Amino acid sequence: MKLVPPYRSATVLALLFCAQGALAQTYPAKPVRVILGVTAGGLQDQLARGIVVDLAALWNQPVIIENRAGSSGIAAAETVARAAPDGYTILQTGNFNFLVNTFLRATPLPYDLEKDFTPAAVLVAANSILVASPRLQAENVRELIALARAKPGLLNYGSFGIGSSAHIDMEAFVTQAGIQVAHVPYKGGAPVLQALMTDEVQLSMTGLTAAIPLIKQGRIKALAYGGERRSAQFPDLPTVSEAGLAGYTSTSWWCWLTPAGTPPAIVNKIAADTARVLAAPAFREKFIDAAGHELVAGSGDKLKAMLAEDKKVFAARIKPLNLKLE
Repeated sequence: MKLVPPYRSATVLALLFCAQGALAQTYPAKPVRVILGVTAGGLQDQLARGIVVDLAALWNQPVIIENRAGSSGIAAAETVARAAPDGYTILQTGNFNFLVNTFLRATPLPYDLEKDFTPAAVLVAANSILVASPRLQAENVRELIALARAKPGLLNYGSFGIGSSAHIDMEAFVTQAGIQVAHVPYKGGAPVLQALMTDEVQLSMTGLTAAIPLIKQGRIKALAYGGERRSAQFPDLPTVSEAGLAGYTSTSWWCWLTPAGTPPAIVNKIAADTARVLAAPAFREKFIDAAGHELVAGSGDKLKAMLAEDKKVFAARIKPLNLKLE
């Protein structure tokens, strides 16, 4: 076997580092696409459009949003998985849809979560909040559990549909609490909030942004926050974990991934420049704080660890439901 002299190995490594640096300096040299698996106009879409405006100015290149809604984000993810690994096609997705499709779909996905993507950047968290009808005779989690145990079958909860995060996370809540609450699926978040206001359902684990004004107006009431830490919007409201269900969270967050094989220098540049955009005070105020989101901003390594941890959480929550979607 022919051995490579140490100085030649060092030279090869140096050349590789120089090539990576050159890639980062020249990227992007043409328009970049950010693919979303949601329709235009929602919170995730608004965040993405805010980011790409500032990135386009920073990069001096167009950054274009493409909405490919349908199949719980599968079409968007497949588009990116099959794209060239050059940093010019980015997937923006949420932890829930990206991960739970593995467990909920009756047929195999057209891509592999671990093999076909490179984690690039974590963006923001959009955690859920446990809310109730204003007529519910409970003001906190402890009183809710006592009521449900005293009158089994009395309470219903609303979700955004079977297999939605509001469904999966609420089932985990009732299981951990040891109570019985019936599931009523709706076609979206707005009908759930309307059902809460009219006492058609008594509970929901819903997104914080749309709930904020209704809580402040007294049209629904907040029982606990689903994040790991208390919300800045409601600092006096305990988390579900603080309220008695230790370790429970209902957390959503959005991230960017590139096709597997994207050069590390480009992935790192995407992460660093996106973090710079997110941290800008004007951006934070308009797209993060006002919506009740939380800045998470992290690199690919942080995202990889978060995805691995959430995959375990969702697997444990979904398996007992024996749920499969077409």
